[in-house]
Amino acid sequence: MNYKTKTTDHRELLDLIRKQESPVILLEGTRQVPEKDQAQLTALSAFLAKELPNAIFRSGNAEGSDTLFARGVESVDPTRMQVVTPTAGHRKKNLHPENYVVPLAKVSAVHEESLAYHTNEATPANRRIIDKRNDVPQLKAKARYLLRDTLKVIGDPDNGLAPATAAIFYTKADPMSGGTGHTIRVCQQHNVPVFLQNDWLR
Repeated sequence: MNYKTKTTDHRELLDLIRKQESPVILLEGTRQVPEKDQAQLTALSAFLAKELPNAIFRSGNAEGSDTLFARGVESVDPTRMQVVTPTAGHRKKNLHPENYVVPLAKVSAVHEESLAYHTNEATPANRRIIDKRNDVPQLKAKARYLLRDTLKVIGDPDNGLAPATAAIFYTKADPMSGGTGHTIRVCQQHNVPVFLQNDWLR
């Protein structure tokens, strides 16, 4: 699947989000962020949190981009930061005490099957990891991360997670690789506009 951003102007992004009563913005990306760009990730998320007082922000609590984006939101209002984690204790020390945290284990068995379906649809190459996650112990941890990434996009009403409205990424040279690429593909399948740093890092 070829990746194309749906819009390329930050004003279009803001207009899109402002049309929603309670928009949910994913803040995602690579773990390795060059020092020269780090402050800009935090500045962007702080700007969005101020400009969009009704918006909720969501990440997966990974090192690098996720943490830098989260710090910007938390500087404005940490209660508007939702964190979806693969396990209950995942990088717990990194979390702000006022974050809204949903570990994958809180998802019902029925919704987990829905997550599995959408995960396989987005990244068929990982189908064995998902389908055999309960049979092969070493696949279970990998599956948790993939299911977590899908959950961040499609949400879970039972756990207070609305579907994502838009997603902002800071990526590697190949945005479609790894977990970031999987999350982008889930966004594409669910018509969630995606913005890479080429769109906003100016």
